[in-house]
Amino acid sequence: MGRVLIFKLFIGLPLLLHLISFSQSSVTRIYTDHNGFFTSAVGSPVSVDVATHHLLAFQTGGTVWSTGVDDVTLTTNSVTFSAQSFQAMPASVNGNNSSAVIGIGRQYGGYIGSGGCNPSVAPPFGSNVSAYLTDGTNGLDISTAIFNIGGDIEYGVSAIADVSIGDGIPDILITQTGDLNSLVGDRFRFLDASDNIVGNEVQVNFSGVDIVARPYWKFYDLSDLSCGASTASTRDLRLLVFDFADLGITTSNYSDIVKFQHQMTPNSDIAFVAYNTTSIDIMPITLLYFTAEMKGREVYLSWKTASELDNDYFTVERSQDGIEWEKVIRHPGAGNSQEEISYEEVDLQPLPGLSYYRLKQTDFDGTTSVSDIVAVNFEDKATVVYPNPVEDVLFIRGKNLKSSELFISNPVGQDVTTMIPIISAGNNLLQFDSSKLKSGYYFIHCNGEVYPFHKQ
Repeated sequence: MGRVLIFKLFIGLPLLLHLISFSQSSVTRIYTDHNGFFTSAVGSPVSVDVATHHLLAFQTGGTVWSTGVDDVTLTTNSVTFSAQSFQAMPASVNGNNSSAVIGIGRQYGGYIGSGGCNPSVAPPFGSNVSAYLTDGTNGLDISTAIFNIGGDIEYGVSAIADVSIGDGIPDILITQTGDLNSLVGDRFRFLDASDNIVGNEVQVNFSGVDIVARPYWKFYDLSDLSCGASTASTRDLRLLVFDFADLGITTSNYSDIVKFQHQMTPNSDIAFVAYNTTSIDIMPITLLYFTAEMKGREVYLSWKTASELDNDYFTVERSQDGIEWEKVIRHPGAGNSQEEISYEEVDLQPLPGLSYYRLKQTDFDGTTSVSDIVAVNFEDKATVVYPNPVEDVLFIRGKNLKSSELFISNPVGQDVTTMIPIISAGNNLLQFDSSKLKSGYYFIHCNGEVYPFHKQ
């Protein structure tokens, strides 16, 4: 996963000349885990009353593609399939339709009578729109959706496997969960770093997409979460897929892609947009900003994410030259989140003069991505000891440093200088090996001053 991208929401973009018609590749059968195993197909779509159900597999043409949610159940039920791995795209949504409602499976929390409100149950994620588009295993729960939402969603793209272009294996899976009218025509496109279209923009007329099932829903008003915003009943479920080639992606332009954008109408209904993890990498976080600001003798660091996917932790890194980087601060991530989250940290011992900061993000699987670099200028002549706390290598930067006049003591005043040998002594910079020190607090005595540090 390469770069960290900024999420932007675009409402009401003008019609672009790249718009083309799309000959839909409809999903003709689905397999879910409702009641252990459920299937429904076009021609005779089943009206199904569910609490939750995850998409296990779908069929296009003569091939059944698994999603990776539960291939064992497919095999147990004698389904022959091509094993794939799909994941809902992390969605951060700002809808533009005040009439939007939350839809959940009618049997969620039970169902008695009409209106879906007896017994009364709260929708599982409150008014967090994005959470309904990424819930369940791999985010592929079909029984939660947002109806009449409108607005745009952008998904940061880290990389596309060029061998996936035009190979006939689905790369992107789209859901449409509600009633249609002439105004439902979602648009899909890839963008470069300047928001120019890469390939072609595709507008989907969902009336040309086959109905594959008719789930029962109950609905909640998005503004106050009141139940009964619409009559509890069935809605048509449609799914379609894109190969990258359907969007005009080729081996000559795929490397320009940094975003996938879904433009919705005020009548769009969506359970999720999913991607094939073997053919496309979606950014682990949507970073809104990362800043470093000098305040007195300290650097205040702040950043905000709009969404996080499998995000283990952040590392703030610092550099004197923008080439060699050192870890300053580690901060835990949110794991998976579809809400805006703000983070703050402070570098208590910044480097003198001009220095640079960047934010590194690490997934649970160890994959990393790095933000843009920001600079600060600390006009201070004092001696600086860093990193603090230290693990292995300790630096001392300042004016007129003389290693022969420097010593290090432990909390009881014992001289432990010989236990932390000098690695190098450069221009106003001393570098020490602290790996043999025991964990605890120590003091550097230099130029008549004392500087504490903590060995981890």
